[in-house]
Amino acid sequence: MLKIAVCIKQIPLIEDANFDAETKTIKRDGPAVISAFDLRAISLAVELKSRHGGEATVVTMGPPQARQALVDALAMGMDHAVHLEDRAFAGSDTLATARALATWLARGSYDLILLGKYSLDAETAQVGPEIAELIAAAQVTGVRKLQIEGRTIRAERESDEGYDEIETQMPAVLTCAERVAQPIKMKPGAQDAAKSKPIQVVRAGELNAAPNAFGFEGSPTWVQEVRFQQNPKTECRFIDAANPERAAAELIEELDKIGALAPRKRLRRAIAPAIRPSSRNRDIWIVCETDLKGRVTHGSLELLSAADRLASSLGAAVVAIGFPKAFGDHAGLLASYGADRIIVLDHPDLESYSPDSLAAAVAQLVRERTPWGLLLAASERGRDWGPRLAARLGLGLTGDAIGFEIDEQNRMVALKPAFGGNVVAPILSKTYPQMATVRQGVLELAEPCGERDAVVETVAPQVSKPLSRLIARHSLLDETIEPLEGAEVVVGVGTGVGGPEGVAQAADFARILHAALCATRRVTDAGWVPRQLQVGLTGKAIDPRLYISIGIRGVPNHTVGIKRAETVVAINNDPEAVIFERANFGIVADWAAVLPALKEAFRNRLRG
Repeated sequence: MLKIAVCIKQIPLIEDANFDAETKTIKRDGPAVISAFDLRAISLAVELKSRHGGEATVVTMGPPQARQALVDALAMGMDHAVHLEDRAFAGSDTLATARALATWLARGSYDLILLGKYSLDAETAQVGPEIAELIAAAQVTGVRKLQIEGRTIRAERESDEGYDEIETQMPAVLTCAERVAQPIKMKPGAQDAAKSKPIQVVRAGELNAAPNAFGFEGSPTWVQEVRFQQNPKTECRFIDAANPERAAAELIEELDKIGALAPRKRLRRAIAPAIRPSSRNRDIWIVCETDLKGRVTHGSLELLSAADRLASSLGAAVVAIGFPKAFGDHAGLLASYGADRIIVLDHPDLESYSPDSLAAAVAQLVRERTPWGLLLAASERGRDWGPRLAARLGLGLTGDAIGFEIDEQNRMVALKPAFGGNVVAPILSKTYPQMATVRQGVLELAEPCGERDAVVETVAPQVSKPLSRLIARHSLLDETIEPLEGAEVVVGVGTGVGGPEGVAQAADFARILHAALCATRRVTDAGWVPRQLQVGLTGKAIDPRLYISIGIRGVPNHTVGIKRAETVVAINNDPEAVIFERANFGIVADWAAVLPALKEAFRNRLRG
C-alpha cells in the first residue's frame, strides 16, 4: 500500500498573465489551469495507487481560487485534497514555497511525493529537489519511466544526452516528465462529484514554523522590477516557391549575399592572460560539467566566459569546480576560458553521481571558502542537484537565468525570463553566495587565451552514503548529425513535417548542411525527436548564424529559443504563420515539395 502526495500548482494562462507592478508578482486572479507537468504527476499517482494499492493526496499552496485546481485533481481520481492558503504565503519564492510544502509533507510519512518537472509560468524546476533536501529524502527528477518493487524504485531520468537509469529507496521525491504518464480525461459528472468532497485548509500558523519563514519575508530572492519585452518583427523577404528549383537557387543566392553560408567571423571578447588572485567573499565559482565522452560542455565554457567578465569588474577570481577526478585533465581548456583556479572534487561516491552527495560536497566547500557567487548550467544535472544545494545552505537560487548585471552595490542581478520570454525579471538574492542556474546557449562565448595556466587543487570532501544509485547512462542522440550546442547552422522541425518520416527528411537535409537538428516542444512530446533537441522556453537556446525552420508555426514558446539566430529561413505552407514575423527569408509552400530541391541545391553549393 503506497501513501502518495502530489504537489500541484495552478498557473495563469500565458495570454492572460497579469502583473502587479507594486508587489512584482504575477496576479493570479484571472483564468488559470493546472500546470501541464503537474497533470502528469496526478496521472502517475492514480496509476500507481491502482497498481499497488494505497491512497493519494493532492496539495497546493496558493490563493483562494487555487481551490479549483484541487477540485479538478479530485475529479481525476485523487483521494484527498489539502490547500495551504494564507496571505502569509503570498510572494513566496521557490525556497519559501518548498519550505511550506515540506513542513506539511513531513507530517504525513509519505512513501512518494510527486511534482511536475517544471512549472510553465516560471520554468524553475526547483521546488521538487528543495523539498527532497528539506525532508532528507531521495530524489529523481525528470522521471520518464518508473518501476516499483517493494520499497525499491527503479526509474529512468531524463538527461542532457538521453536518460539515466536510477535506483533508490522510498521515501522519495519524484518530478515527472511528459512521457511518464498521459493526462487523465475527467469522466462525465466527475467534477460535480468532486465539488462535494472535503478540502483541508491549512493556515501558515498551523505549520509551527519559525516567524517570517514564508512569503516575502521568508524568500531569499526578490524581484527588482518587471521588464516587458516585445519581440521585434523581422522584415521577411518571401521567395516565390512556384518553381522549387528556382526558389532554392534564389535562396542560396540571397544567403550568399549576406554571408550566411560562410563560417562565422565575429569579434569576441578576449580572455585576458593575467591570472587573478583568489579572495574570500569575492570569488565567482563556476560548477563545470562534462558529457558522456568526458568533454567539458559548451554551457560550462559559456559560464566561464561570463564569469571572467564579472570577475574583471569585481576584482575577483574565477574558480572552476568539477568532478570526477579526471576533471583535472581539462585544466588548460578551463584556464583558457577564464578560470584562475580549478578545484577537483575527489570522492568515490561522486564518481557515480547522486544529487544529494554532490550537494553535500559542494556545500562543505562553500561553507569553508565563502564565494561571492555560484553559477551552474541549467542543464538536467544542474537543475537536479543545484536546488538541493540551495536548500541545504538556505540560499536564494535564480533558475534558468539568461544574463547578469552588476548593480551599484556590487550585487549580482540575474535576469530571468517568463511567459514566453515576453517578461524578464531582474532577480537579486538576500543570501551569499548568490546562486543561479543559467540557460545554455544564451551567453556569449569569449575568445580563449591559450597562455593562461590555472592552479589545480584536489579536494576530498566528506560525503555521506548516497541516497540513490546511478546504474547506467544512455545517449539518444544521433552522432551522424552535428551537436546542437554551439552549432553555427541548425535545421528546426515542427509538427508541420507530419511525423517521423518528415523528421528523417529534415535530418538528411541537416547532414548535407553539416548542421544540427532541433525541434519544437510538440514534436518532442510526440516522440519524433529526442527531448534533448527541444529548443524554446522549456528547452535549449541557440545562436546559429543560420536557422532553417521547416513546418514550424513560430509561437513564442519556441522563438524565445532562437532570439540570437542571425539569419532565419522559414518554410511553411501557411502564409499567416507567425514564424514569418521572425524570419529573414520565407518560403510559403508544402515543405515536401521544396525540400528535395533545397537538398540538391545546397549539396551542389557546399560541394563547390
